[in-house]
Amino acid sequence: MVEELQEQQVTLADYLRILRRGRWIIFLSFLVVMIATVYFTFTAQPVYEASALIMLKEEGGMAQEIFEVSSFMKRETMINNHIEILKSRTLAEEVITSLYKSSFADSLWILGNRKREEHFEWKKWLKTLLAPNAAEEEGPVFKELVKSFREEAISVVPKRDTDLVELKVQAFSPFEAALIANTWMEAYINMDIRDSRAEVTDIVRFLEDKQREMEEKLTTSENALKNYKEKHGVAELTSETEQVIRMSAEFETMYQEAVTQLEANERRLAMLKSKLNESQKAALSSSLSSPVILELQKQQAQLIASKASYEQQLKSTDYYSPDDATLKKYEQRLSGLQEQIREEMNKMVSSGAASLNPLGVSEGLVGSILEIEAENSSLKAKTQELSKIVNKYNRELNSLPEKHLRLAQLQREMEVNNNIYLMLREKYEENRIAEVGQIGSVRPIDRAKPPEEPIKPKKKMNLILGFLVGIGLGVGITFIREYLDTTVKTVEDLEQMDFTVLGSIPFISSHSVGKNGKGKNGEITRIESRLITHFAPKSPVSEAYRSLRTNIQFAKADEKVKTALVTSSVPGEGKSTTVANLAITFAQMGAKTLLIDADLRRPVLHGIFGCSRNEGLTNILVGRSTLEEAIHQTRIEGLSLLVSGTLPPNPSELLNSKMMTKLIEKTKPLYDIILFDTPPVIAVTDAAVLSTKVAGVVLVVKSGETDRNVITRSHMLLDKVNANLLGVLVNGVNVNMMYGSYYQYYQYYYAGDGKKKKRIGKHKTLV
Repeated sequence: MVEELQEQQVTLADYLRILRRGRWIIFLSFLVVMIATVYFTFTAQPVYEASALIMLKEEGGMAQEIFEVSSFMKRETMINNHIEILKSRTLAEEVITSLYKSSFADSLWILGNRKREEHFEWKKWLKTLLAPNAAEEEGPVFKELVKSFREEAISVVPKRDTDLVELKVQAFSPFEAALIANTWMEAYINMDIRDSRAEVTDIVRFLEDKQREMEEKLTTSENALKNYKEKHGVAELTSETEQVIRMSAEFETMYQEAVTQLEANERRLAMLKSKLNESQKAALSSSLSSPVILELQKQQAQLIASKASYEQQLKSTDYYSPDDATLKKYEQRLSGLQEQIREEMNKMVSSGAASLNPLGVSEGLVGSILEIEAENSSLKAKTQELSKIVNKYNRELNSLPEKHLRLAQLQREMEVNNNIYLMLREKYEENRIAEVGQIGSVRPIDRAKPPEEPIKPKKKMNLILGFLVGIGLGVGITFIREYLDTTVKTVEDLEQMDFTVLGSIPFISSHSVGKNGKGKNGEITRIESRLITHFAPKSPVSEAYRSLRTNIQFAKADEKVKTALVTSSVPGEGKSTTVANLAITFAQMGAKTLLIDADLRRPVLHGIFGCSRNEGLTNILVGRSTLEEAIHQTRIEGLSLLVSGTLPPNPSELLNSKMMTKLIEKTKPLYDIILFDTPPVIAVTDAAVLSTKVAGVVLVVKSGETDRNVITRSHMLLDKVNANLLGVLVNGVNVNMMYGSYYQYYQYYYAGDGKKKKRIGKHKTLV
């Protein structure tokens, strides 16, 4: 039986009963949440979102042979790098500065001020755009703008399985959102172009400075040669001298070209290595200084020397040609050696990858460093050999007569400067073209357009969520309250505690006796409400008392219950009202009934029935009155009342006395049923003492107020004195809070036929 009752805890009817009891909490929660949702939804500032679309390319710009600018990034790393840069503080500062300088700044400032007055709680970074120190990068306003832009205004959304990235901006007007998104995209494209051109730009500046310096030297050498010829009257040199000068100038030009190339490479190499940390630099340096690489570089230097010597011999004759077969072989062998050096460098770097690349250095950066290192090793060997050839021709020129020597030196210097100037100019133009060709790795696809509809607030979604949250919150509060509430509410609750339930009494209000309250004072209405079985015998409450009477009659199968004690766990549970109405129902049945007020501390039955308590139970127990003198005959046929009498100082002792036992034995033959009203069990011991002298005990509990632990404690106190607990009565049940229970059938059978109920006559004293 207990298991079946436990299973009922999870039935749908139980859940519905809980929801019915908490329906006002659910309604109130729903109402509050919906009102708040509607208010914030329809008063919130609309937020618009504009988006721009860009594509990220793996390679940016033109691959140049002179100073190769290449990048070998992995796709995932590349996209992640771009996303972080898009959110960076540096880019945010550029965007804010661009907006500050924009021609639209005035209109944005006015719009921002208007919104600040309407919605001061929302951070609006455009509002302070034209503040006095907004453009100061170290100022607090500028820093706040940058922070708000990064944290509130923007979001970066990469498109899956593509190289496309969407830039989203939220603002308080369509125009603002589109303007900021486009400014952000343009600022990033410009930053990317600057970064992609950084290496070439540095070399262009270097070549520009060298070209300017060489131009000055060329002008100086030309003037010196002209002045010398005019001063000494020397116009021409011998053909042999001219040949030496020409060869010397040519090799000097080759030497200076190699030196310039080497210097430019060193500058670029320093820039690339600056992106590595100290441990990575050390690992790379140790990898590049292996014995194998040093041996290959030695062979390369020897081959370059042999090529330079052969080239010098050819140029000293009339058979020199760039397509010479031997020169071609030298160039092929040099290319092979350079390729071997590059491969060996790659092997060394790969073997030391763990130490070289602990933080994920891009492959493009390492690859560029290896390319430059391999080229520099070749250039160093080339400059050494060309330096030897240039020194050889200088010695030949120094052997000329003094008069021709100075002229030859000036003419050689002029030719060398002219050749170097032309070479630098050519390199400068080539790198300028390469710089312009660096268009970066970001390509704009779609510019942002002002959105037509705001993304916030989402009215339909908010209302749906408000509805669900309101209902859910109310249901949650209801179930939490139910879980925390340990009071008894229904018959089912007591049955689950394994108590015998004698019945349940619906809540009695003044309306329970009809509409006869008009013209009567509050005390009369209160008494009528208590004696509802007399004033409204056809009411559902009266029927509930008759059910209680029947259950008490058959509580014992072997004998009739002639004496019963009605008590409660704590005060205020309606035990006196219950025993009074129960006595009336017995009398209405025709049983000769005696109602004894054994509450010798706070008696109330004399007040309910409107009589004096001067003579009663205590007077009989102390021998000052007889039973016949103390008993009051009420106007309810068959019902007699024995009031408490004078209140004694020792109620428990009187109730436990032999005189009390004799009184009960004396009255048993005279009445069909004797009912006792006693104090609460937990408050005092009176009920426990008297329970040993009667046939049974009825324990009254109040629905929604009596705690389960209190009931258990009362039961334990009665068990200690071996009291016969007939069962428990649930009093004050609110039938309107029940669902799926038999309480509703009272209304069906006893609510009447819809006609207006008759008034109950004027109240009369019932004694």
